[in-house]
Amino acid sequence: MIRTLLAFPGRCHHAVACLALIFLLSPAALKAQNGNIVPGTTERDSVMMRTTFYFSLGNGEWIERSDYPKSGWLVRWAGANPDARIVIRGWADASGRAVLNDTLSLRRARTVRNYLVRKGIAAERIAYAGAGVDTGAESPEKARRADVQGIVRLALADAPEVRAETEKVEPPVPEKEITVEEQQQAEQPALTVTPETVSSSPRYVAVKTNLAAWAGTIMNVAADVQVSEHLSVELPILWCPWHIGSKHAIKTFTIQPEARYWLSKPGEGHFFGVHAHVGWFNVKWNRDRYQDTSRPLLGAGISYGYLLPFNEHWAGEFTLGAGYANMRYDTYYNIDNGARIDTRTKNYWGITRVGLSVVYRFNLKK
Repeated sequence: MIRTLLAFPGRCHHAVACLALIFLLSPAALKAQNGNIVPGTTERDSVMMRTTFYFSLGNGEWIERSDYPKSGWLVRWAGANPDARIVIRGWADASGRAVLNDTLSLRRARTVRNYLVRKGIAAERIAYAGAGVDTGAESPEKARRADVQGIVRLALADAPEVRAETEKVEPPVPEKEITVEEQQQAEQPALTVTPETVSSSPRYVAVKTNLAAWAGTIMNVAADVQVSEHLSVELPILWCPWHIGSKHAIKTFTIQPEARYWLSKPGEGHFFGVHAHVGWFNVKWNRDRYQDTSRPLLGAGISYGYLLPFNEHWAGEFTLGAGYANMRYDTYYNIDNGARIDTRTKNYWGITRVGLSVVYRFNLKK
C-alpha cells in the first residue's frame, strides 16, 4: 500500500482531498463548524410574555395604582406557566445624580420581584437588575419603568430536530409574544384587581415642620401616619415658650390632630381633612395677663391640602383650614400675684390652620 501511494503521489493527494471534503460536508462536521454542542447541553430561550410597570418621579418602592390590574394578571400568568423564568429590568430617567438613578432603577426591578414573591412565585424563577438611565426613552415618564419578560427555556435534547434529524421538524416556538394588555382584552370577564392585592406598597410615615408657624415664632413638629388605603392621621404639636420680660410673655401649647382622606394615596397629591384643636395659654401683655381656666381652648374644623414630592423622601405640603374655636379665660393684672379682673368667653369662626411645611417621608414597609 505504501508503495502504491508513493508511486502515485498525485492520486494520493486527490484521494486525501476527497476524504477531507466528504468529512467536512457530513452532518457532524457541519454541526461542529456552526458551534453547536452535543444535544442535551444546549438551551434556547423563547420570550412568551412582555409587560412594563411605570413609576412616578422618585418612586422605587411601590407599584403604582394604575398598574394594579397588570400586576394581578402577571401573577396569574406566572402561576399558569410554572416552567417560565421571569426577567425584570428596571430603568430611570435622567433627572438626579447618576449614582442615585442606578440605585433607583434597581429598586424598581426589585419592587416588582418582591411583589411576585409575596404572591407565591418562587424567588429562584426570577432574575432582576437595574439598568440605570434610559437615554433613548420617548419621555421621562416612559423611562421610569420596570420591563418584565416571561421566558421559556427549550432544551435542544427535547426538541424534535435533535431527537430525529431525518424528521426535519422545527422546534415548537410560540406563534407570537403576548402582552398583558392583549391578554386582558381577550379575557372575559375582564380581570379586576382590588388595591389590597398589591402588598408591595409601603406604609406612608412622615415627619414635618410648618414654616408658616415658625414665621409666627411658633415652634412646631408633626407626624403623619397612614392607617388605611386612603386615610392617614396627622398629629401636630405647637408651642411658644417665649418670655420677653416682666411685661411681655407668650407661653402656649397646642395640639391639632387631623384625619386626612387622600384622593390618590397617602403621601402624594390632594387631601381633605377634619381636625380638632386643644390649647393652653398664659399670655402677658402690658397691663393685663390672660390665662386659660381649668378648661383649655377647644374647637374643630375642615381643611384642604396638597403634598408635592421633591424626591424619594423629601416633599412640600400646603394646607389651609377653617373652623370654630371656643375659649374661656381669666384676665389678671400683670403684676406679681395680680388680682383677677374677670372671666371671659370667646367664640371664634375663621382660619384655624395655615401650613407651608417641609416633609420627610420614611416609606416604611407594611
